[in-house]
Amino acid sequence: MNSRQLFLLGAKHSIPICLGYIFVGIAYAVMAKQTGYSNFETILMSMICYSGSGQFLAVTQAKEGASLIAIVIGLILLNFRYFIMSTCVFARFKKLSNFKRAWFAHYITDEPFAIFTTAKEDLISVWYFAGLFLVSWCSWISGAVLGVVANDIFPYDLTQAMGIALYALFIAIVVPAGKCNFKLLIVILSAAIINILLSQVLDSCWAILSTIIICSAIGAFFVDAKVKSDDSKKTEPVAQDSVSNNAEPTQKEDEVVKNG
Repeated sequence: MNSRQLFLLGAKHSIPICLGYIFVGIAYAVMAKQTGYSNFETILMSMICYSGSGQFLAVTQAKEGASLIAIVIGLILLNFRYFIMSTCVFARFKKLSNFKRAWFAHYITDEPFAIFTTAKEDLISVWYFAGLFLVSWCSWISGAVLGVVANDIFPYDLTQAMGIALYALFIAIVVPAGKCNFKLLIVILSAAIINILLSQVLDSCWAILSTIIICSAIGAFFVDAKVKSDDSKKTEPVAQDSVSNNAEPTQKEDEVVKNG
């Protein structure tokens, strides 16, 4: 494939992502406007920050009067996974300059990352990356622009209702995962309970940050436990086979003794 075909293919693969990003971007922009952000600030945050959960956290905490330091720490904790994602993405390139690595890292988010890291080896190129990641980024900014316009045009009650869009998105992500994985359900419930308790003694922002750290440690503990349990399951059949193999000669020897 030439560069044009690779770019168009990456853009095509980003279409499902764009459909989701636009609507969530609209919800973010409406919430930002309701918090007091100007049109320019709302769109600029989507261009620079480019993190749905991070932007919602920043807007929500700013509305509650959280300090700038607390917001920055929260953004670092929420977006720390992008360091690891960037490393995985760049590892797929045979050659990439440090300038391009620093530039491309800005466009890496969860959904394009999942598509790029599972793409065929012959698609891995700067042009396919640009089509997939850059188009997704533009759709997120477009959602913010539409949200700014919608906030000025749509009725007040409708814009207020759009504020629950992110919560609905998180519920749609968390509930199915919790139903399929009991350990993950424990982490989810622990996060809710810990945040409620900490909110009684700490500011909302610091309660959220503390909950993130504590529940991340709980999640790490359960992941290690799961790996160990899987390893033990793998070794069980081997042990049973060895016992059954050792048992066969003994039974044959008994029959020989009886016949004798």
